[in-house]
Amino acid sequence: MNNLECPFRTADTLIPQLAKTTPIILVDFHAEATSEKIALAHYLDGRVSAVIGTHTHVQTADERIFSGGTAYITDAGMTGSRDSVIGVRKEIIIERFLHQLPVRFEVAKNDQVLNGVLLEIDEENGRGKSIDRVAVGLEEK
Repeated sequence: MNNLECPFRTADTLIPQLAKTTPIILVDFHAEATSEKIALAHYLDGRVSAVIGTHTHVQTADERIFSGGTAYITDAGMTGSRDSVIGVRKEIIIERFLHQLPVRFEVAKNDQVLNGVLLEIDEENGRGKSIDRVAVGLEEK
């Protein structure tokens, strides 16, 4: 994804302002490439409580706490239908790929799941203490 503003420089501007009012700073980084997300997390390590990646709608299994205390996951996942293509009815997306024509997206309604993360953060210093993936509704049917 092309940047409208550099997320690294924007963080450098915003973090000192936010740190004046709270030690707990959460970053939701909506980016396509995993390299962008992990690079930003390393860059912000020790300055923010967590960097939570979003965009791909596929929950990753790389949650961890960096050495400076920043909790991280590349993608928190999706809330929506697992029986879909990133939440859209799969038949519609397949049709789009087959014919390369625009189609109207319709939200898929069956086999709902909720993905996310559960964070534990030290209230005094803002450091991440733990990060655990949450996946509700994934039992096999």
